[in-house]
Amino acid sequence: MARYTYFVATFAILPVIVIAGVVTLALTSKKDAEPSDAKGLEKDFQLYVEVRQKLIDHYDGELEESELRNEALKGLANGTGDKYTRVLPPIQAQEQKRDLGGAFFGIGAYIDPNEDGSIRITEPQPGGGAEEAGILKDDVVIAVDGVSIIDQTYDSSIARIKSDEEGSVVKLTVLRGGDPTIGTDPKGVRLDFNVTRGRVVIYSVHDVHIEERDGHRYGYLQVSDINANTYDEQFVPAIKELTSKGAEGLVIDLRGNGGGRVSVAVSMIDGLIDEPDALCVFTHSSRESNRENDSAYRTKDSESITDLPIVLLVDDGTASAAEIITGALKDHGRAYVVGDRTYGKGVVQTIYRLESDPNYSVNITTTQYFTPLGRKVHKGQKGEPGGIQPDLLIQYKDGERDRIHYRLRIRQARHNRDEIAKTSNYWDYDDRMLNAALDLMNGKPVTVKH
Repeated sequence: MARYTYFVATFAILPVIVIAGVVTLALTSKKDAEPSDAKGLEKDFQLYVEVRQKLIDHYDGELEESELRNEALKGLANGTGDKYTRVLPPIQAQEQKRDLGGAFFGIGAYIDPNEDGSIRITEPQPGGGAEEAGILKDDVVIAVDGVSIIDQTYDSSIARIKSDEEGSVVKLTVLRGGDPTIGTDPKGVRLDFNVTRGRVVIYSVHDVHIEERDGHRYGYLQVSDINANTYDEQFVPAIKELTSKGAEGLVIDLRGNGGGRVSVAVSMIDGLIDEPDALCVFTHSSRESNRENDSAYRTKDSESITDLPIVLLVDDGTASAAEIITGALKDHGRAYVVGDRTYGKGVVQTIYRLESDPNYSVNITTTQYFTPLGRKVHKGQKGEPGGIQPDLLIQYKDGERDRIHYRLRIRQARHNRDEIAKTSNYWDYDDRMLNAALDLMNGKPVTVKH
């Protein structure tokens, strides 16, 4: 019994000895270091170089030097404490450029990422490069141009599939006939396809249709993003379509719209307001050196694409440029706003390409947006809610937000809508906000149950 007690006690003190030894070694190594006389940027640069080299020389594991650099740059932006100020490495910078541009050159297919890095083809677009090459629904992409994408990030794989060059060819290796959620199913047949990339339009206006209430017809459309091609190529034709079908009013759904190009948002405001030189939004920076770039955006003329009454649907996913639209139309009395308080992102992001490497970009918050009546859009640092308060507040019930957002996504489908409607439980999911908007249009009293 005594021998057993001694055995336990002896080994119990070993961790203490080991830890003490580690601390002693660390302290001893510090005695050899002499501080540099460098200051400012030179000092910062020396620190970065030294830490980087120590990691490369001594880290017990594999390191990618490019990842060290990217994370160091991201950390520099994170030091501002502003989550919108950030450095974008090459792949993300290119994706941002493509997204804001409203179009890119791709294979023409709807896709979903799998957990192992492979990519499932959920539906080839009719007439797209993937369909013409012979790729089918539930094919699983496992390699791009002969290089495996298994265990690679989704963003990096998509960047290799897309291109800035129309008509270029990408070789896709797929598995067919196996489990579509994995790229390593031995039952799958391995096939190669040469796919010609074509122009892929990023759609942001969806589900354009007429809703009928008591013999009256009201137009509905969903705007999910605000890109370069949103207004002229999609929004204006949608409004004209609804008007031609006898719409007596319009419901514009901005729920879940994270924003985009402010210039396009201003064009949308201008198109819905028939007053010339009306203030749409203005910026004001707390930093005096930035104020020379502050500006006010105004309508150009007295023309508008419609004079129909408008109800806007918004929620806590409505942000940025979508909030600018909401704030302007509300302040001018042009639209009645229904839903939940918007997100509260009202900062101006100036995108700078780095001269030392133009493949990198940095988004920097340089000023903030205010509605025509001077309401600050952005959330306050001291807990002020920010955002736009609806005229009719309808808050989501437990679980309702996810179901509504899923409903919005599935109704964005541009192909096989009848098939999707039959198989989805959420296609016609009861939408309290939309029903309230239509009742308001129809002149009915609205009672909201929370």
